[in-house]
Amino acid sequence: MNDGEAGLAGRLQQMRWLATALLALMAIIFVLTSLWRETWPLLNPVWAFSEAALIGGLADWFAVTALFRHPLGLPIPHTAIVPNRKNQIGRSLARFVAEHFLVRSVLVTELNRLNLAQSFGKWLRQPENARSVARDTSKAAQWMLTDSNSGPLRKAVTRSLGDLGRSLPTEQLLAALIEVLASGPHSDELIDSLVAYSHEQLARHQHLIRERIRERSPWWLPKFVDEEIFDQIVAELGRILSEVGEDTTHPARSALRERLTRLQEAVANDPEFIARSDALRNEFLRHPAVVGFGHDVSRHARAFLVTSFDDPNSDLRQGLEREFCSIGQKLAVDSTIASEFNAWLSEIIVYLVETYSESISSIISTTIEQWDATATSRRIELHIGRDLQFIRINGTLVGGLVGVLLYLSWTAASG
Repeated sequence: MNDGEAGLAGRLQQMRWLATALLALMAIIFVLTSLWRETWPLLNPVWAFSEAALIGGLADWFAVTALFRHPLGLPIPHTAIVPNRKNQIGRSLARFVAEHFLVRSVLVTELNRLNLAQSFGKWLRQPENARSVARDTSKAAQWMLTDSNSGPLRKAVTRSLGDLGRSLPTEQLLAALIEVLASGPHSDELIDSLVAYSHEQLARHQHLIRERIRERSPWWLPKFVDEEIFDQIVAELGRILSEVGEDTTHPARSALRERLTRLQEAVANDPEFIARSDALRNEFLRHPAVVGFGHDVSRHARAFLVTSFDDPNSDLRQGLEREFCSIGQKLAVDSTIASEFNAWLSEIIVYLVETYSESISSIISTTIEQWDATATSRRIELHIGRDLQFIRINGTLVGGLVGVLLYLSWTAASG
């Protein structure tokens, strides 16, 4: 028995003694007035009061006692109700909770009244509370990253990430990339980069152009003619590239954009290209170098995260605290965000309760069934027994008053 139950037991015992003492007092008065009422007729109302009070007090004592045990240890039928009907009481309580509390109308009304978002926001925006939430979040993350018991969870997350990578629509990503490059200022930047690269390659490989001209020109053609052809070709190529680079309306730019657009459409809709891109993606993901790199990145990232989560002064922990404070501030002062959060939270709670109401009520009844009958009866009596002793006291006093009224009525009718 803990301190709280010990206090309840003391108060219950006090009230039980008071009710019993009152009942004993009525019994003494009844005996004395029964002996002297013939000699002292004025004692008759007192005798009538004590007689009725004794009857009422005994009846209520029997009723109160019968709830929790057999009166005087006698196995009288329909007594010791709580220990004998504990399981039925538990099932009835579970049904009552499920039918009157775990229902949408009650839950929605109560959740709207509570305004959980604002209350939670006011609590969370306090720095010490945000620090506690950040600490607990960090501990949970550390457990998932390091504890051996969390290994299956990490493997499941890793498999899910792998499945996500394999399910990525490579062709759509590539098509979107090409669309970005082919539209707006990005297309001009791409073309400018291509022009600059072409200039660089032209300057770097001029000797190859000269050699090709010499190899393909007739043997009888003078060398200075080859040089003139070379100079003209290189100059013309350079001029064309400069025009394309300087003139944003050059036809070559429009043609290149058009080709990129056609390429984007082909990438997005060509079944053969889609199949080849999927095969290339899967081959890339299975390559030993990529797998090894992924393992190295995962190991280093895990070590970094574990260290950061463990250090209260790390940027990660400090960032979590600031974010939680910011979330709390928004929930506390922004009625729109709070309303949306309340609606979202309400839908989740109502869905969970409606879905698992039978399971919740089953937990209540199963838990009560597992309790010891005697201990359960004692625990219930500790919490409500003191009030029941008032019933005994009231029954004694009210019974006595009724007895006096009946006696006076009988006397008046007889006289």
